[in-house]
Amino acid sequence: MHRTSLIAILLAALLLPAPALAAKWVSLGNAKDQTRIEVDPGSLHTPSDGRLRIWHRESYSKPKIPDSGAFSFTRLTLLSEFQCDKRLAATLQQSYAAADGSELKSESFDSREAKPVIPDSSLESVFSYACKQRAKPVVVPPPPPPVQEPVAESKEAAKKSKSGKKGQEEPATPPPPPHWSYSGNTGADKWGSLGKEFATCSLGQRQSPIDIRRTVHADLPPIQFAYKPIPLAIVDNGHSIRVDTPGAGSIKVEGESYELQQFHFHKPSEEKINGKSYDMVVHLVHQSKDGKLAVVAVLMEGGKEQSLLRTLWTHLPLEQNKPVNRPEVKIDPAQLLPAKRNYFTFMGSLTTPPCTEDVLWLVLKTPIPVSKEQLAGFATIYRNNARPVQAVNNRVIKESRQ
Repeated sequence: MHRTSLIAILLAALLLPAPALAAKWVSLGNAKDQTRIEVDPGSLHTPSDGRLRIWHRESYSKPKIPDSGAFSFTRLTLLSEFQCDKRLAATLQQSYAAADGSELKSESFDSREAKPVIPDSSLESVFSYACKQRAKPVVVPPPPPPVQEPVAESKEAAKKSKSGKKGQEEPATPPPPPHWSYSGNTGADKWGSLGKEFATCSLGQRQSPIDIRRTVHADLPPIQFAYKPIPLAIVDNGHSIRVDTPGAGSIKVEGESYELQQFHFHKPSEEKINGKSYDMVVHLVHQSKDGKLAVVAVLMEGGKEQSLLRTLWTHLPLEQNKPVNRPEVKIDPAQLLPAKRNYFTFMGSLTTPPCTEDVLWLVLKTPIPVSKEQLAGFATIYRNNARPVQAVNNRVIKESRQ
């Protein structure tokens, strides 16, 4: 080897950031879409402002394409900053990697604009880990861990890595969020006391659902729906039947766009109108680019068969938390919308723990029909998965004019 080549190699090694040489990834398991979630425990630290930062990464079974469409990637490595008490997160740095581990693009964000941590998201797993593993404060954040994947360990090396030397064991996977349900000792009236991460369920002042009464009639702009068909991805998550909707389109309300993330069902309807409850309701959950949440609620009542529900019920999962993906089956969320789309609107919260507030609610006034058989089919799985109505607390509720 030439002397100049040897010097270049040595310089390159010396210039690698220290954490890059010692990064140790710990798996937090797989997300609902089989995304592998990992964290680097050694990068967890608390700056002087008390917020937590940690490097984590997501590895995908299928290549993804960013909004720019310029390339495809199979791994995303991020430095995130968390506000544990407010369940907020901000991305400070991120890098994209190809299947061979080579870096495709790296970017930093000067803004610390925080967004709510969405329940059941891959980010929530990292949030739960970071907020339960507080590190000693340091002033300077560590450089990012390496993008390139190390050579696979042998089984014997993997065993040694897990056991390690005394004082160097890998942190244990954090416990899952508290178990909750709709009745008994973990029922809706107990949510706020099950864990500090659920405190908003009892302390919040703008909780959902509500009984919609004493509305203010207003010239509300129409909700602009722009949904499109997508492959079916459905799961029984232990609390409801949820359909995940990446790429299913968006809504626009008063100039703000919100992408549809998922929709799920409650029986009976969680919302009431002047004291009246409906047979079921579907909640279509949306998120804007800056993290704001908007939920469209479509009430359901007994009548003729609903075409989209027929497809969904045909492919119901046989077991909880085991998603069913049918790329050949296309569904269109627009089939859940009534022809007339006047609505009530108010600020509220998620209706399941952690009961995050500052959610824009859009409750369509016109229900859609579903058959008695479809209602009975859902009831065989969830007879009652509705949170009781919460105090309005002088909130303004606007209503579209007739």
